[in-house]
This record gives sequence, structure tokens and C-alpha cells, in this order.
Amino acid sequence: MPNWTEKQKQTIEERDKNILVAAAAGSGKTAVLVERIKKMVTEENVPINSMLIVTFTNAAASEMREKIRKALKKKAADFPELKNQLDLLPGANISTFHSFALEVIKQFSYEIDLDPDFSTCDESQAAVLIEESLDELLEKYYEESSPDFIEFLDWYGSEKSNEGIKDIIRKIHKTIMSIPDPFASLREKTDELKNPGNFKNTAGYQFIMGLIRDDLNKAFTFSKDAQEILFEMGLDRLANLMQGEVDFYNALNVMAGSEEFNRIGDFIKDKPGIILKANKTEKDIYDEIKDIVSAKRKAAGKITEGIAKKFFIYDIDIRIDDLKKCYPAAKTLYKLVVDFDCIFHEKKAERKVVDFSDIEHYCYEVLKSDEASGFYRQKFRHIFIDEYQDTSLLQEAIIGKISGENNLFMVGDIKQSIYKFRLAEPEIFQHKYENYAKSEEAMSMKIDLNRNFRSKPVILDWINDRFKDTMNGYDEDAYLYHGKEYSGDYSFEPELRLIETSSENIDKELKDMKAAELEALEVCQLIMKNLGREYEAVEEIDGVSVAVKHKINFRDMVILMRSLTTAGIFLDTMKRYGIPCYADDSESYFDTIEINVFMNLLKVMDNKYQDIPFLSVLRSEIFGFTTDELAKVRVLHNEGSYVEAFLSVADRIESSEMEFTDKCRSVMEKLEKWKAQSLSMPLSEFVWNLLLDTGYYMAVGAMPNGGQRQANLRALCDKTGSFSESGQSSLYGFLQYIENVKKNKVKTGQVKLLGENDNVVRIMTIHKSKGLEFPMVICAGMGRKLNYTKASDKVVFHKDIGIGMCIEDTERGIENKSINYDIIMSRFKKEEVEENIRVLYVAFTRAKEKLYLTGTVNNFEKYLSDKENGFTSELNYLGILGKIPNSALVDINALRDFELTYSPENESDQEKSAAEEELNKVEDLLSYEYPHKNALAIRSKYSVSSINKRAHKPAVLKSETLEDGYLAGDETYLDDKEFRIADREILINNSSFEINFPIPDFMLEERKIGPAEKGTIYHKVLEKLDFIRVKKGGLSYIEETVQNLVEKGILSKNEVCAISLKKIMTFFESELGNRAISADEQGTLRKEQAFNLLLEYNGEEVMVQGIIDCYFEEGDEVVLVDYKTNRIDPEKDFDTEAMRMKNLYKQQLSLYKQAVELATSKQVKQSYLYLLSAEKEIEVLL
Repeated sequence: MPNWTEKQKQTIEERDKNILVAAAAGSGKTAVLVERIKKMVTEENVPINSMLIVTFTNAAASEMREKIRKALKKKAADFPELKNQLDLLPGANISTFHSFALEVIKQFSYEIDLDPDFSTCDESQAAVLIEESLDELLEKYYEESSPDFIEFLDWYGSEKSNEGIKDIIRKIHKTIMSIPDPFASLREKTDELKNPGNFKNTAGYQFIMGLIRDDLNKAFTFSKDAQEILFEMGLDRLANLMQGEVDFYNALNVMAGSEEFNRIGDFIKDKPGIILKANKTEKDIYDEIKDIVSAKRKAAGKITEGIAKKFFIYDIDIRIDDLKKCYPAAKTLYKLVVDFDCIFHEKKAERKVVDFSDIEHYCYEVLKSDEASGFYRQKFRHIFIDEYQDTSLLQEAIIGKISGENNLFMVGDIKQSIYKFRLAEPEIFQHKYENYAKSEEAMSMKIDLNRNFRSKPVILDWINDRFKDTMNGYDEDAYLYHGKEYSGDYSFEPELRLIETSSENIDKELKDMKAAELEALEVCQLIMKNLGREYEAVEEIDGVSVAVKHKINFRDMVILMRSLTTAGIFLDTMKRYGIPCYADDSESYFDTIEINVFMNLLKVMDNKYQDIPFLSVLRSEIFGFTTDELAKVRVLHNEGSYVEAFLSVADRIESSEMEFTDKCRSVMEKLEKWKAQSLSMPLSEFVWNLLLDTGYYMAVGAMPNGGQRQANLRALCDKTGSFSESGQSSLYGFLQYIENVKKNKVKTGQVKLLGENDNVVRIMTIHKSKGLEFPMVICAGMGRKLNYTKASDKVVFHKDIGIGMCIEDTERGIENKSINYDIIMSRFKKEEVEENIRVLYVAFTRAKEKLYLTGTVNNFEKYLSDKENGFTSELNYLGILGKIPNSALVDINALRDFELTYSPENESDQEKSAAEEELNKVEDLLSYEYPHKNALAIRSKYSVSSINKRAHKPAVLKSETLEDGYLAGDETYLDDKEFRIADREILINNSSFEINFPIPDFMLEERKIGPAEKGTIYHKVLEKLDFIRVKKGGLSYIEETVQNLVEKGILSKNEVCAISLKKIMTFFESELGNRAISADEQGTLRKEQAFNLLLEYNGEEVMVQGIIDCYFEEGDEVVLVDYKTNRIDPEKDFDTEAMRMKNLYKQQLSLYKQAVELATSKQVKQSYLYLLSAEKEIEVLL
């Protein structure tokens, strides 16, 4: 039993109150939440179906359900009455907000105008419907051409396209849909512009007053600091000379907090012009501090100039009165957004679909009904909400409709709220935290869990030092306290490793690439330096804390980045030095390396004069230019844009670098050829041919996780097919469509193929790492520029402040930003800076033992000086953070000489041996080869199927190809060239060989599905099905699951039509199927289990790889199940056919048996083949 702290015990045991738990990183909040639920269910007999447990992800919900199930099962052995709780568990509400909202809608669909047969719309499909709706909306408005609309067009339209207007409508609509009553809120904020007389009492005005006060206080502090330095150095005359300047900033500071606020702009114009000039006796001393004094004075002046320029261009009262000019345009915008929503709603209704946003809005509408809200208030005696800091306003409103007076349990950490871009509102958590802290809240309380059990004390202290002056509210309640004390020799102070970049005059994009390469080299060096090094982890063994020694492995290291923009460079560099690595970019489809590169190629096809896409394509596997070669272009031609320089080099007839010139010319010839094809071929066909012609499809297949990367590229081809079906076919139109999908942050995920125990260094975004932990963390890209919302939109909206608009003077061609606009942009910036700080907190708190920060700077000495003198900026993470101890400048020459065999001179023989041993293990796993030439005919790796095939060449029907590759009928086995066939395939003819590889959906919708593919489809469906839900939902659930697989692009409609779902249902109705379901209910069912098995074959030791369809435990023994789709000859006796099948697969099942028994240390008591075609099971005796 865990040794809970007093605060954790209180969290577990406190009852009859609304409880908000502020749980810091590594504080065990999930364990505490689960323990509270387990205790209530198993000891207090609270029915599990009287609880609503809301998690942030489906994976978290599944994990929580499994933990509760195990606890119930264990307890039920001694208390049989708890078996009823086990029966209730499958139907318990343990889910995401999204899933719960869906249940509410389906339960009370009659309360709203919604077809009960609705399905959820894929987000990329929704993006297409949005574009159709916008086109229809504007066509209608153009036909009517009302004066208000014409004026709106004059303000925000363009003669070239409607994209500007569409973008305004799209963004405003998306923003307001996070609000419980979106159109009422938009109307209210619109009406506020009609009469802005009350503006100075609004949240927006109060916010900007506070912001200006804070900034002016910083300016005063800088000025005062400069004066204090002069006094400290004995330069009293110069310090006194500065007094007028200090008084000026102090007066501004006072003014900002008084009724004279309006005078700030005019007062700034009267800043005294004081020049500090040292005399002969002062000169030597003054020269020592002149730079820092000057820098602080300039910083103060820059702040005040920025305030004057942004908010006091002219009298603030006039700017407030000018808001009236925005009202007509805002009123038209309101109508446009409402009408757009109606058209969009109708289009979804026609297709019987709802989008992600609709689901929570419909749920909220349903719960406005007393019947519905009363039903759930009565049903749920307890409501648990995990990751509460990421709750949206709409979700909070839904909770308010179903919660009672004292039945809410919320757990989260505002310091880890990093999903503002997904409409999370950390202010909800903060507001409730402050209210619950007040003693008068008798029915509510807050609990702080701030002991961190993940990281070593040295890391926790370092993190506290970084954030106490950087993050708002980082006080003693927010500090990370030591959960596990440690006084051994393995405490490692976090380090900052900085690379000083070259000042050479080259294109920014190229300079960024070179900087990323250097940083990647430093990261490789850190990895190799630490590989095999020992560390001590404090672990709980029988309730006692014990320091256990481990060695750092590749899998123990992670590289965290804000985004994966440079991940491709890191992967290439690490691969070059033999470091196994994997970029976990499954969160966002469009952020994957292969999609980024290929989209850049399409952009170049559309318009080659784009430097960033052009450079990306040149450096990629498509053309393979090194960064030095890219820089050479600028050496040969240093004028114009980079593309223009490249064209000039390619056009040279004579050159001292003819080989390089020819390489450039070859690039342009290929681009011109592909450009011509883009104009003459259908879009989807062109994109697929481009993938093949460039060789990029095959190249990414050779990368780590190549199968997934190829699948992503096929999905891109499918998107072009879907886009073309909508009646549009231009490359430019497709690129615009993809940009809109990205702007709307449409989630287009991909399947994660890497297992937790694969021995590779992971590269992932900081967002992706949330909830994870690693012995060694490298936070890379600390010097990269951060992206903030730019003032490029003509109209912006903030839920608290309202509508910010650009005021257009069409007669004079002048555009001014309204005061609301400037306030909203300032609010956006402040919120984004705060979120960036929280992102850093999440990154640093992933580290258990070692933490490194890496980045690039232009001038290392200036960076150190700025930090020493308290200068910060919001440009990058290095700017946001204050002074960081253990900061070191990396020797670039040493980096360039770095090789795989690198090891420090002071590395012990033991450490060297450990590192070499680890590298040897990795090499053995990744590329096993036999040492003897005469054994080259025997492969080093075999699949179970291939071994099984060589053991049997049976007699089968000639008219059929069976699922495992046999040609039916003539005893003939398929050719020994064993290319692994994925879900879909195509033959590409070559002069010397044939290659089988998958193709996009759009090219095979009408293609006949072969027997081998049918087997793959059946296996995929059985893998994805929840056996327990099949028992409850039957064939309807199977159909629903398959439909979801189609919507996600995992299966095509054509593939689904090729199989029989009834045959799958028959398996679950069989005795064997029922046994499998029972095992799943007990938590002992395993599906699609991959394994590697080392055994002797043909006189050689080989690695055998396979995937076991299904096995489950019964008591202390195991039952094996292998699904088969082979055709059973109806003309023959079934027993004869059954014997054939047993003989055919006996070797395969024998290998499975060995693998399972090794993995589980349990005996396999029975092995079955389940024949889907015959709908019968066969036991195979081994």
C-alpha cells in the first residue's frame, strides 16, 4: 500500500464538499484520484454507475477504467457483493467530455432539432463544408448587395479574392463557438460599440490600465537601477544629473494609477533629454559601466515609446469615441456570422452529421431542459474532472447544469495549462482556486498537492528558481517540494548548452538550418556522453525508499521541442551518427516531416518564388543538398531572393563550379517537368505520380517508422481525391484548402506504431510529453523565435473585451486600429507569453535525473551580460527566462569533429564498456547479419508465416490465393521474394524486379479486394473491437466501429464491403468467443501482440518476428487463438479440411506457443484456429 502524504490522504478521504485539488507536476494526482474512486466504490459501496468521471483523453479514461476494474476484482475475491460493481463497470460514465456529451445528445435527442441517426463529422470534412457554406453565403450577399454589405466590403474586402472576408467570418465563428451562448455574446459585444460612453468601466479598459501601469513600473525600475549603479561607483555627479529622468518615470508611474491616466501620452512627449558625459576624473570608472547604464536607460525609453505609439497616438477619449465608427461594420459582421452558421448547420443536417463543436453545444442545449438536467443531477452522486485547468467555458457551463451543491471533485494544475489554442480557459481554475481558498466557502475547499515524487531535489530547486520571478502566482503554495529526499552522489545540476551562430551574411532560412544542424550535433554529443552512465533512482520497495542504480539507455532520453519544425534535421544528424531515434509527430498530421516536405514541393510547383519551401525541398531527400551546398549558391550569387540566386547559378553556361551548376540545373529541369505535368494531369493522379517520380515515397519508407510515413503520404493523395470530388481540381485551390485546415487546427492524427519499450531516443513536442517522464530530458530550440498572434487580421474577438476592428477611411486610403483592437492584441500577447512560460514548466518537469537545455545565440557574451543585468524579452525561451546557472558556450570546432566513437578523455573504462555494450545491443537489434558468407542465402530475420510456409507446401485449390500467400490448387508456393504487403498494394513493373507497395484510396476504390487483403481487413477489425462492448452492443456495435474506421481512413468503404460483419459476430457468439470475452472482462485478454523470438533454424540462430492475433489467460494457463480467412472447400468433408488446416498452421502455432510461454511464464493449454469463412473453431494439439 502506498505511503500517502497527509495532503494526499486528505484528498482521498475528504467527503461532502466541492474539492479543487491543485496538483503540481509529479505529485501523484492520477494515483490519488483513482485511489479516491476505488475507496468509494470498494469500501463505501458507492455504485460506480452513480459517478461521472471525466478525463482529457480516451487513453486516460481506458486506463482509469482498467485500474478500477483490477481493484474491484481483487476486492471481490473476499467480498462477493462487489461483483455487482464489476457488472456495472462496463456501463459506467468514465469518458472524455466529448463522449459524455454524445451520450446526453443521444439520450435526449428529442429535446433538440437533431436526427437521432446522426454521425460525427470528420474535421477535414467539416473544413470542406465550411468552405462550401462561406461560398454560398457570399454569393447570397453579393446578389443582394445591401449598402451595409458594400460598405463592409469597402473596409475589409479585396478585388482579387474573397479570402479576407471569409477568413474574418471563419475565425470569429470558431472563436465564439467556445462560449456557451455564442451569438448572444457576439450581439452583446456588437451593441457595446454603438454607445461606448461606458467604455472606461469595461474589462478591456481596466486590463490595459493595469498593463500600462506594469510597463511604466518596469521603465521606472530600469531608470532607477541605472542611477543606483552610478551612485555605487561613486559617480554622484552623473547620478544626480539623472534625477530629472528618474523623476519623469516616477511621475508617469504615479499618473498611470490616477485620474490623470489620459495625460500619459502627452507627458511622454515631454521626456527630458538628459545626456550623461563624464569628465576626466570620472571617465575611467564611467567607461566600465557606461554600456549597462546606457542599456537600462534605453530599455526604459523603449517601453514608454511603445506605450505612446500603441495607445496614445491621439487623445484616448477621441479613440474611445471612434468606436462608434465600427458599429455598422460590426453589425454586418454579426449578420454574416449568424447567416453562415445557419447555412453550415443546414449542410450538416442534410448529411446527418454534427461536428466536434456541435456536440458540446447540443449537450448544453439539452441540459437547459429541466427534465434532462434533473435526470443527470439525480444519476450522478459524484462528479470527477481530471485536468480541470484545460476546461473550456462551454464545458464549465455543462458541469454547472448537472452538478449538485457539494459533489464536484476537480483536479489539475494551472501551471500546466498549455492548451489555450484548443480553447482551454485556465482562468476558470484560477478563479475557483481563489474563491475556494476563502473561509466563507463552507461547501467548498482547495487542497494543494505540491510534493514532487518524480524529479531529484536538485532539479526541483532549479525549477523553483527559474519560475519564482517568471511565472505569475509562483509562490510558496506553487513551489515544487521534495517528495523523495536524496543525498547520494548522483545529483546532476541542470545545464544550459549554447551555440554561438555564425554572423555570415546569408539568407535567414539557410542560417536557421545551419544553426539547427549545429544544435543537433551538440544534442548527439550529449546523448553519447550520457549513454551507459549510471544514475540512482529512489524507488519504493516494500514501503521503504531505496536508491537503485541504473544505466542510461537510449529509451531513457527524450528531446523536447516547442514544435517539430527542425525535427527532420535532428533525425538526419542522429541517424548519421548511428543513434536510433524516432520523432513522435503523430499529434498533428501536417507537422510530420514527410508531409511538410511534400507540401513544400507542391507549393514550389504552384509558385517557385518562395524561399522557405524551396530551401526545404532542396535539403530534403528529393534533391539532397547539404547546407554547405545551399550556402554555396549565395557565394556564387549574392543578390536578390534565394530562388533568384539559385536560378542564376543554374543558368550559368561557364563556371568554375560546373559540377555544382549542373546539379542546380538538373533541379530546375525536374521542377519544370513536374510543373508541366501539374497543368495537364488530374490533381490526385499528379500528386501520386510526383511521389513516385521524385523517389520521395520510397525514400521515406527507408526512414525510421517508414511504413507510417508512407501511409501519411498516401493519405495526402486521398485528400486530393476528396478535394477533387468536391468539384475543385486546381493545385492552388488544394493548397489553400490545406492552409485553411491548418489555420483551423483540424486534428488529423496518425496511428502510433512505436512501443514504449523500443530502445530509441524520442523527439517530441513539449505538448506531447505532458504526463510523461524520462530519466534524461534535453529541451532543444531554446533560442528559436516564438510565434505570437500577429496584427494581420482586420477583425479580432475576445470573449471578455469584445470586437476589435480596423477603422478604414476609404476616401483617404487610411487605416487606423481601434482602441479595442490594440487592447485585444495586447491581451492575446500577454496570454500567449503566459502560456509559453507554462509550456517551459511542463518541459522542465518531465526530467527525473538529468536536464539539459540547448539553443543558439548570436552573441554569447551579450546574452550573459543581458541576463546578469536583468534584461528579458519575449522573443524566445532564453529571453523569457532569467539568469541560468551552469550556462556554457559550446566549442563549435569540437562539434564539427564529433564522431560516433566520441568519448570524453576522463571517461572510465567501465563507462566506455557500458556505452559500447549498449551500442552493440542496439546494432544487433536494428540490423542482424550473419558472419559467414555461406550463410548469406539464409535471412537473418524471418516472419512466422515464412517459416510456416517453408515447412508446408500443401495441396490447395488452384483458383484461389490464400491469406498467407499460397497459390491454391497446384501445390505451388509463391515466389521466395517476400515483400511484406500492407493493407493495400499495387505492382510497379521494372526491368529487373517487381515491388509491392500500398497505394492511396482514391486509386483503388473499385479495385477487387483479394483474399490476402480480406484477411488483413478481418484482422484489423477484430483488433479494433472492444470485446466487452461486442457482448453488450452486438452487431450494431461492430457496424459502428467499422464505420469509425472508415471515417478515420483506416479502412476504405471498398474494403469494408469485401468482408462479412456477421461472420465476425458469429465468432463472438461461439463458445471460444465467449471465453475470450470473459477473459477481457477479467483483464487477461491480449490482442495483436508482436514478438521477437531467437531460435535455431536451418542450422543457424535467427530472429523470428510475428504477431499473435489473440491469447487469453484462464487460471494459470493460456489459450491461443489465430484467425484464418482461408477458403474451406464445401465439396469436401469438413473434418478433412480441418485436418488440412491443422497441418498447414501447426508450425506457426508452435512458434506462437513458444513466444507466449516465454513472455508470460505460463503454459499454453489450448491452441485454436478460428475459421471465419466456415464460422467454426479448430483445436490444434501441439
